[in-house]
Amino acid sequence: MAFRVCSYLLSYPDNKFIDSIEELEAEIKGASSSPVKNELDLFFRKLKHMPPSELVAAYVNTFDFGKKTNLYVTYMSNGEQRERGMDLLFLKNYYKLNGFDMTDKELPDFLPVMLEFASHVDLETRKPVFDRYLKNIKEISEKIDPEANLYGHILRSILLNLEEAGIAKSVRRSEEICLNNFYG
Repeated sequence: MAFRVCSYLLSYPDNKFIDSIEELEAEIKGASSSPVKNELDLFFRKLKHMPPSELVAAYVNTFDFGKKTNLYVTYMSNGEQRERGMDLLFLKNYYKLNGFDMTDKELPDFLPVMLEFASHVDLETRKPVFDRYLKNIKEISEKIDPEANLYGHILRSILLNLEEAGIAKSVRRSEEICLNNFYG
């Protein structure tokens, strides 16, 4: 559930998003206590005191204008280089191989897409993706201070959830990936 919730909370805060917050917060309140839940509770507490225009400004300034805090996780390590294209192809093919069809609206390295994928598959299936890009997610998280920016709580929640799932260190290539041809 945490991956799905974090995916949604990292979407652009339009009117539909604002209207759904109470329902989503109630869903989180019903979850058992954990460090992940605590971070999400902090996010919701701060969100309640923000007018929608301030939330939109926080989102845009954090993710749209922040080169080091954008939500495209391969951009952190590759920028617009050729290697990024290989990472995007890997992700797209890996998702498809595991029954997750994504639209062409977003790139496969968009963190909310990665989290949505994670919410639909088991740990063993999501592990190669997050083993590979954990360092990138940590880099984004380190640049968003939760005390100054409510979105820092979501990134912390994601990292805590990954840690609970046993994904604690980055691995650029896993043996499983190297044995299979995930690049097409």
